[in-house]
Amino acid sequence: MKIDLGNILKTLGLPVGLVVVFSAVLALFGVSLDTVLATAASLVGLWLVIGVVIDVLKLFGVVNDGTSGKWSAALNLVALAGIAVTLGLKPTFDFPAFDLQLITVAKFATLLLGYIAQMVGTKAVHTVTTQALGVRAFSFSASGA
Repeated sequence: MKIDLGNILKTLGLPVGLVVVFSAVLALFGVSLDTVLATAASLVGLWLVIGVVIDVLKLFGVVNDGTSGKWSAALNLVALAGIAVTLGLKPTFDFPAFDLQLITVAKFATLLLGYIAQMVGTKAVHTVTTQALGVRAFSFSASGA
């Protein structure tokens, strides 16, 4: 997985010159952009969590159709900044162990999101069956008794 910081900034509508500023700030703290990008590219769990966060925000109406790319680009940029700060402040941070924890969080969140979708879907099918189709045998309250 190759991270194209220029493309992320373009998606956000930010100038590509920001990459130069970002690189200069990293150099000031003794962290290379290549190191940040290499670390970021290895974090599968982080990207999974970002995807799940966007899906949850969609579920609650925060993210509208057609804006997911901008949300993804923004969250990925925040993640890159977080990785850069972590590398600058604590170069020995164990990113692989952290990533494994994020994978577990993403799995659990995906399972929970799937469960919620299943419950909403089941209720919708029940509602259609009892009310729209008029099959009263499935509902004691709709029987009119």
